[in-house]
Amino acid sequence: MDLLSRIDRLIDDRHLLTHPFYTKWADGTLPKEALQEYARQYYAFEATFPRLLSTLHSRTEAPAIRQEILENLWDEEHGAVNHAEMWLRFAEGIGVSRDDVRTARPNEATEALLQQYREVTTEAPVAAGVAAVYAYERQVPEVAESKIAGLRKHYEIDDARTLQFFKVHGVLDVAHSGAERRMLGELVVGEDETVITDATERALNAWWDFLTAVDQPLSVPAAA
Repeated sequence: MDLLSRIDRLIDDRHLLTHPFYTKWADGTLPKEALQEYARQYYAFEATFPRLLSTLHSRTEAPAIRQEILENLWDEEHGAVNHAEMWLRFAEGIGVSRDDVRTARPNEATEALLQQYREVTTEAPVAAGVAAVYAYERQVPEVAESKIAGLRKHYEIDDARTLQFFKVHGVLDVAHSGAERRMLGELVVGEDETVITDATERALNAWWDFLTAVDQPLSVPAAA
C-alpha cells in the first residue's frame, strides 16, 4: 500500500462521523448545550486555521504548491462574510452570542488541538503539515452534510444564515482536500514516510479528543 493510501486508511479508521458526538448529533440525542459548547470551542480553531495555512505557504518552495495553499487561504479569509464570520452566524443561530464565542476560553483538548497544528505546520516537514490539514479537510464535506441533516431534522434549524458555514465547506473542502492530496503526492518524495503518517495520526487523535471534550456531560453545581 502506498503512502497516500495509508494516509486515507488512517483517516477512514478514525473518521469523525464515528465519534459519539457526531452520532448523537445525527440522531438528535446531542443536548443543545453540548452543541453550543462545540460552537464556542471550535471557533478557536477556525480563527487560527488561516495562520496555519499562511505558515505552510511561507515554508513551501514550489510555486505551484504555494498557489494551491494560497487559494485555500483566500477562501478562508477574503470578504466580510469570511469563514470565521460564517461560524459566528452559526453560533448565533443555535443561541450563542458572538461575544460569548469570541471570549470563550479554550478547554484543554482545544488547546492541545491548536498546539498540535501549530507544531506540525511550523516545525515538521511541509508534507507533514499538509497531511495534518488533509486529515481534517478530507472529512469535512461528509461531516458537513451529516450536520446539516441533523440540524434540520432534530433541532429545527433550516435557515440559510445558520447553515451557511456547513454548506460552503461541503463544497469547498472537496476541492481543498483534493488539492492537498495532489500536493502530498509531490511533497512526500524523499521525506520520511513515518514522520508523515505520525503527523496524520496525531492530528486525527487531537480531533477525536476535541470532540470527546465537548461531548462530556455538563457539570452539575454542588448543592449549597
